[in-house]
Amino acid sequence: MELSRHRESLIRALYTRHGRKKHGLCICEGLRCCRELMDSAPELLEFAVCSEEFSGLDLSDKFIVVPQKQFNKLSATVNSQGIIAIARKPEMTEDIAPVDSFVVVLDKVGDPGNFGTILRTAKAVGLKDIWFTSGSVDPFNDKVIRSALSAQFSMRLREFDCLSSVSTALRASGFGKIYRTDPHEGGNCFVEPGLFERSAIVFGSESSGAGAIEGSTPLTIPMPGNFESINVAQAATVILFEYVRRLDA
Repeated sequence: MELSRHRESLIRALYTRHGRKKHGLCICEGLRCCRELMDSAPELLEFAVCSEEFSGLDLSDKFIVVPQKQFNKLSATVNSQGIIAIARKPEMTEDIAPVDSFVVVLDKVGDPGNFGTILRTAKAVGLKDIWFTSGSVDPFNDKVIRSALSAQFSMRLREFDCLSSVSTALRASGFGKIYRTDPHEGGNCFVEPGLFERSAIVFGSESSGAGAIEGSTPLTIPMPGNFESINVAQAATVILFEYVRRLDA
């Protein structure tokens, strides 16, 4: 099968938010990302393009093999692994109660690497529910997908216009406790009682933490080194693995 000009144009369009929204598709690049996509949600795969030198997966009739030079023009990475998959974006969950004991909420997390790393970490600890506010990066941005290793295809994502809407939805689902991360003050995440019991933890920017949300409790990570802050992906990793520690306690 040859790669048509229409599909070449489609792939280029999917590197933009407008293109992803228009077509309802996104790009997964790299062996591990594509393997995770095909393991967790194979029904979402539309087609894949790989270079003549690629040999990491068994090729199906949905794979289009192209010369390395042509593939390099389609790839967004400097040292490509030779495979790009085009997938349908999963539908965002709407008005569905969380299945996890607590919900991770990302407030205006705009960096693709941070957003993707948090998704990857959340999946690693066994969570499924990730909520985020407008102003965050598109979860199906190609850089987010690479950072998350395609974790978003097996998670329940939900977007809100603001934290007030998040609060309303949480309380309607019986989640009475809302914690917002703060780099300077708040309860100690390692000893806060009931931290992960029918609650939500809102993560925001490194410098100012999460935005204001009525009735929320500030939560912080103690830093004996007296450093200003750690980035949001690091903070999420620390707190999410505290959840794992308590499961095993």
